[in-house]
Amino acid sequence: MTVKLASKAETEAQKAERLPAFGGINVLHIKRQLSELLLLIGRDGVFDEYTRHDIGHVDKMLDMLDWLIPESTKSVMSCADWLLTVLGIYFHDLGMLVSRQEFSAREASEFPLFRDSVLFAGEQGEDYRHKIADLPAEQQDRFLYQEFVRQNHAERIRLWISGVGCTRLGVSEQTAIEVDKLLTPLGDQFRRDLGFVAESHHLDDLDNLTKYRVSQPYGDSDAETGNLQYAAVLLRAADLLHITADRTPPIAFRLINPTDPLSQQEWAKQMAVTRVRSKLGTNADGEPDPKAPRDTIEIHAFFKKEDGFLGLTAYLGYAARAAG
Repeated sequence: MTVKLASKAETEAQKAERLPAFGGINVLHIKRQLSELLLLIGRDGVFDEYTRHDIGHVDKMLDMLDWLIPESTKSVMSCADWLLTVLGIYFHDLGMLVSRQEFSAREASEFPLFRDSVLFAGEQGEDYRHKIADLPAEQQDRFLYQEFVRQNHAERIRLWISGVGCTRLGVSEQTAIEVDKLLTPLGDQFRRDLGFVAESHHLDDLDNLTKYRVSQPYGDSDAETGNLQYAAVLLRAADLLHITADRTPPIAFRLINPTDPLSQQEWAKQMAVTRVRSKLGTNADGEPDPKAPRDTIEIHAFFKKEDGFLGLTAYLGYAARAAG
């Protein structure tokens, strides 16, 4: 697949390359390299039953920005806003990349502590332990490490983006080095804030204006000043809304045949969704009007089995809570 900058958001972000604060950055090069890294998610057995987190997922999220962002807002967004938003979407799921070497060194991280003190803790811990014991022996540790990384993947990518060396969430130095190479031209402050944005999709703190500043200068111009909170909100919204069937094609479902019940429900739900779009607004007479403001999102789906419907409605409840 040819990797290119096809979205309006990427075209706007690319303009930041000409500004002093972001000189040396190459958005297309980053996307090309990132597409190769994202293909490695699931390659070595960890996350191989999960829905796709490849460059196609990134492109769909970027396309959604065309109707998620009002035209009046697009006209006032700075180059820094677009760069934060696009790079945040590019990198947000990369923390799920687990190499064979990392998995082999899993005992050198906080994985054993997580396995014994988090996954198996509490009232449901023993029941969960018995369910894991029913898995084939060769799958047990992969499933458990997968849960460890899934819970921590957002913090992992924040640390990699920020250039902070850390093995407690996985011995993944080589991946961190590759991320660092891509972002070296950017200043430490921008990288710290980009890490906050990328991590935000897995947190519930978007109202923290000390962390997500609405006007953060990275250079001596308005074009080099970014709104972290808005970039984080856009990332969260687009990620929650990419639930269409293109992310989980039926042939992949049949070939992979997920054995994890959560994965089965996720795939059934997403295969039923045909389109997510903004709903036409209505005029003063209550009639659909292309010129009216749009404030509602439509989700179109067709179900043959109740599992998909139940999975989707449960997900939409979660999405509403996460967005709120």
